[in-house]
This record gives sequence, C-alpha cells and structure tokens, in this order.
Amino acid sequence: MESGLLQLDYNRAEIKYRTTSLCPSCAKEAPAYYEAKPDGIYLHFDCGEHGHFVEKAENDAAFFERAYGLDYERRPKHLVLPITYRCNLKCKYCYTLSNSTLDFPRDIPMQKVLDYSLNYGTSTNLIGGEPTLREDLPEIISRIKSLEPGHVLSISTNGQNLADLSLVKEYKDRGLDFVFLSLNDPAFEMSPQIYKNKLVALDNCLKVGMPVWLQRTIDRIEQIDSLLDVIEKYKHNIFYMTIRSVKPFGIRYSPEQVFVSDMVRYLKKENSYIKGTNPFNCHVKIHGKKIKLCSWVNDVGRLDPHDFGYVIANGELTTFHRGMKVDEVMLKAGSWKRSL
Repeated sequence: MESGLLQLDYNRAEIKYRTTSLCPSCAKEAPAYYEAKPDGIYLHFDCGEHGHFVEKAENDAAFFERAYGLDYERRPKHLVLPITYRCNLKCKYCYTLSNSTLDFPRDIPMQKVLDYSLNYGTSTNLIGGEPTLREDLPEIISRIKSLEPGHVLSISTNGQNLADLSLVKEYKDRGLDFVFLSLNDPAFEMSPQIYKNKLVALDNCLKVGMPVWLQRTIDRIEQIDSLLDVIEKYKHNIFYMTIRSVKPFGIRYSPEQVFVSDMVRYLKKENSYIKGTNPFNCHVKIHGKKIKLCSWVNDVGRLDPHDFGYVIANGELTTFHRGMKVDEVMLKAGSWKRSL
C-alpha cells in the first residue's frame, strides 16, 4: 500500500499517513496508519486474525512529519547474515534468536554462508548470536574474500573474544574489512568486566588498524554521555557510529522509550542534523565523526524494498526489518521448522 501524506493538525487526533505494518502476533502484513495526537505520533495496525495494535512512533509530531515526508534513495544491496545462534552473553535487550532452544542448527553451514553472501549484493555483515564463537570464522572470511576480493565483509560482535589481540590480527590478516562493535553505557552492560573487555577490543582494533563501526543501544537518554569520551579517544579507528533506542521488539521490552527527536535535542543538534537512510533515523556530527541516530518503527510499507537483505532462521531470504520481526514471532511461539 502506498503511503500518503494528509494535512496535519496536531491539536486533535487525526490520521496522517497510511502504510503497511506487520502483525506482532503472526508477522503477516497488516494495513496501518499514523495518528497525530498532542503528545506525539502513533502507528495503528489491524490484523484480521489478531486484532488492533498501537505503538508510539515519535513524541515530536513536527519532527516526524519532516522526516516522513522526505524522499529516500535506494541503498546498495547489503546482506545481514546470522551465521550462528550461539552467544556468550545474555544482553539486557536481545533482538535475535541467541541461545534459543528452538529446533534449528546452532550454526549455518559454511557452504550456505558462502552461497548467501556471494549471491546477494556487494557487502555482507556476519552476525549472530556472536559470530566469533565460530572457530571457522577465519576460514569463512578467507573463502569469501578469495572468491570475491571486492566484497565488503564485516562482523557484528559484542567484543568479548576480541579482547584477544591475536584473534583481531587474524581476522584482519584474513581480509575482514571492519568490525561492527556494540559498546553500551557501563550501567547498561551486564557487568563491569564485559564493558572492560569491549574497551580492550577497541584498543586491539586500534593496534592492528582494524576499522570500527561503533553501536550503542540506549534505554535512557543520559546513556549517550559516556560515549563522548570514547569517540574522542578512539577517533582514529572509529569511522562511523550508531546510537539506537530500545524499542518494543525482541525477547524483552523496555518500559521506557527514547525517540530520535529526543536524541537530536539532547545533543543540541536541532539545527544541524541531516537526513538519514529512512524516516526513522538521521545523522549528526560529534567530534568530527558522523553518527546515525535511529529508532525501530514497525513500518515495512515505508522501508521495503529499501531495507537490507536478511536470512531468517528457516533459511528464507527477506528484508532485515521484516525478517527480524518474523524471527521474533517464531521465537516467542516456541517453534521453528528445521530447514537449513
């Protein structure tokens, strides 16, 4: 369904856009619309089987309108590929099937990894679970880079195993292009040691010249503060950053919400932020580094087909946003067909 702009009136509840969402109970497409209220913008969606659902998309209606009304270019084909469902942490908010007891293999077979990666686009981000738990990860990196030298290859990691300098060096020597490292506020992490290991991982990446894309997940706006010193210290190997707010998604839901407009205002970037890659993110600069501020909104009508490729747990290739929702639904249902 095409999204359509309607005249805004923030003084009363009113439908603003029509789009498509996914039912949180079955992950099937559902007609959706936005409603502007005095306290923000809400996404409503209706599933014929499971009824009506509502989620808050933004608390600043004017900020949302400016972003949603823009045009966005198609992105190059990029694949997000879970290569294992094992993990060595149990993070506060987990958006994946990590450590699940569902009926599927712990790891995607090597040949499947190669097939997915090399037959879809020009770049792949290997995720988990925790991809560094795979002992054959160096070989995976080597195989992909030998078969397609120009392919941009990265891993998303919690950094615990990258506290081992020799491992970081091996990944770099095998051809890994960069590391996508989660580094949350110390109070957000499960323990001080976990946070310390992530800083050691950053040090190791700096020592071997491994570029780092840093990601921080927040459930309170003040958790941005401790990131600023990290940016300054590691600015020579951090080339990009993402700050994302916890949203109603995954294994646990946060009782609090932070929106993109909150982050922009907190960083005093109201007059200097720029358009992002979709209506639910934007970019700012801090210490000369570009940072993406983003939030999850369950609007596939606006994102697809611009979304990244993603392989869900039954082996189906779909888009990232849609695939993560399907995985979540099946995780909560407690069942999955083995097909990989």
